[in-house]
Amino acid sequence: MARKPRKKSESQIYHIILRGNNRQDIFYNDTDRLFMLSRIEKYSEQTNIEIYAYCLMDNHIHLLVGKANPNLSKFVQKLATSYAMYFNRKYDRCGHLFQGRFKSEPVETDEYFQTVFRYILQNPEKAHICNYFQYKWSSYQFVINETTDSFVNMKYVFAMFQNKTSLKLFIQSHNSDLCMEYENVPVMSDTRCIRIIKEKLKIEYPTQIKTKSQKEMKQALRYLKKNGMNITQISRLTEIPRRIVALA
Repeated sequence: MARKPRKKSESQIYHIILRGNNRQDIFYNDTDRLFMLSRIEKYSEQTNIEIYAYCLMDNHIHLLVGKANPNLSKFVQKLATSYAMYFNRKYDRCGHLFQGRFKSEPVETDEYFQTVFRYILQNPEKAHICNYFQYKWSSYQFVINETTDSFVNMKYVFAMFQNKTSLKLFIQSHNSDLCMEYENVPVMSDTRCIRIIKEKLKIEYPTQIKTKSQKEMKQALRYLKKNGMNITQISRLTEIPRRIVALA
């Protein structure tokens, strides 16, 4: 079946989500995140796309971009290809790192720009990781520092609000914003899954689950599913077939 053409934005502003294949982690440490930020800066400059906000989560990234017609796909392709090559080379892996087409939604009004901007910066809090103001890997730092000298176009952002204080208060306000809602289903990162497996099941590697007796293996799989891990993720980490995980 042919893919539907991407919906164009009259404003040329888009909210973008690029996520790991099968929701796998795309960042293992801060060095990986710094490399991604360097690529965002490099390729946004090359393609003349403006960055208004970003948030790097464990297994996906959010971007709010502008002046994106007609180079949106080119920008994301360069970004994803460059980072995947770096990641695969560094961790001695092969295959797709990112899941299919990136997700995007047009941002056509000032009001929705503000909503998406807040949504992106609050993403760590909505995903139950930490308070948004404690999260190191979002562009919230430029809001607090009132920085206008960076690859993030904060001049445009500040101009969208009455003043910088009103911007900060807007971000702080509680809300039920839903932007590309289907993407906001809380997903446990691989890193957290592995930590739970080590701490709760008292084993060093997830693949050791498949060496247990059938009864113990089923008990372990049930525990993981009960505690927020999806079948695909458990199967990938433990190397146990999905059918067995689903039936446990």
